[in-house]
Amino acid sequence: MESWTPFILLGLGLLALWLYMRSGSSTRRPARSGQRRPAPSRSGPARLTAGQWEGRVLNQMRGDRARFERTLAAKRVKHPRASREELLEIIHEEYVLDNR
Repeated sequence: MESWTPFILLGLGLLALWLYMRSGSSTRRPARSGQRRPAPSRSGPARLTAGQWEGRVLNQMRGDRARFERTLAAKRVKHPRASREELLEIIHEEYVLDNR
């Protein structure tokens, strides 16, 4: 029985290491597209108006008004209580994150 003691201790040590690595790795993973992203930062410089956000988003979409309206409608379904300005900011932030 005494000859098995080192193997049992080694197994317990490996199990503890595996559990430690598994618990720490979940906090370091980047967010998946299906997961909720943090809200855009509100502490930056002066807030942009809805018209300014619209100009930025349209510029990102290369002036494609139909694509702009479809994207805005999709975000409105996902965030029904958000203002137009907030929806446009969300679209802009997602576009910037996706196109790094």
